[in-house]
Amino acid sequence: MKCAYCGKETKGTKEHIISSAILDLFPECYLTYDGLRKKVYKSDPMIKDVCAKCNNERISYIDSYAKKIISQYFTQKYTDQDTVEIEYNYTMIQKMLLKYAFNDMRSHKDDYSYFDEEILHFLMGEKDNVPKKYITVLCGLAVNVSPVPDALLGNLKLQWCKDPIIYSNSVIRNIDYETGEIFLNDDVKKLCFDDLKLSYLFRFNSAQFLLMCWDKCSTKIRKNNIILSFQYPYYLMKLEDKKAKLPVCTNGFNYHSFGFINAKWDLLFEVDLMRLAAYGGEYKLKEIYEKEWEKEEEKIKKKYSR
Repeated sequence: MKCAYCGKETKGTKEHIISSAILDLFPECYLTYDGLRKKVYKSDPMIKDVCAKCNNERISYIDSYAKKIISQYFTQKYTDQDTVEIEYNYTMIQKMLLKYAFNDMRSHKDDYSYFDEEILHFLMGEKDNVPKKYITVLCGLAVNVSPVPDALLGNLKLQWCKDPIIYSNSVIRNIDYETGEIFLNDDVKKLCFDDLKLSYLFRFNSAQFLLMCWDKCSTKIRKNNIILSFQYPYYLMKLEDKKAKLPVCTNGFNYHSFGFINAKWDLLFEVDLMRLAAYGGEYKLKEIYEKEWEKEEEKIKKKYSR
């Protein structure tokens, strides 16, 4: 077997697609649901094509950082009224997401030729602290603003998908504010970016990261980044910032239907406000359900502690 990272012929070891360091933070998520293969199983998603030296030494520093930032900021749930400011290392965020995307693509036997020698050297080089200009990362808060509790639809705290659908216009055409009737848009368009090679959406409990990988020779990256930062409810991460105040990036639809990204002006966000107002400003039954579920979750954590 040839190691996916260093390329040497060697015996393979098991490499987690999402690092066990992150999985350890959520022992209650002991089941793996594979949507593409329509399977649920009691084991972690892994791939076995990495040598022991790369797995345990060369790339393990990425997992250490991933656990640090997820545990520090994103193991708890937030509301749409919370102000969440994080400190981050942009280079390490890039490496974390690139590593998980690379692992996932290999697990599905996708074409991963984008991960050439330059990117693999970047991932294996712990001292390489210069982020790639042809990689864009955006981050936001995943907040359940719907009346449906997380656990009712599977409590999927850890999710990821390749090529999420990014809408360029509103899913809803208009709203009749007198009757409350909602009219859907018959022509909902997917935004296609110039020179985009691949993209991934990751959710780590209350954090959502959008990874955009561009053609390395593209002259459209700056334009594309401007579109992403102004049209979508995500924070565009940068090397020079170090800190970020994260916006809420989900609505009542795409929180539970992972893989869809709506523009800031999508009327779906307004529908969320209307629904909440109709319930008197709070979802009382949802709050009661979630408090009871928290007790059950503590039992599950103990039973399936990693």
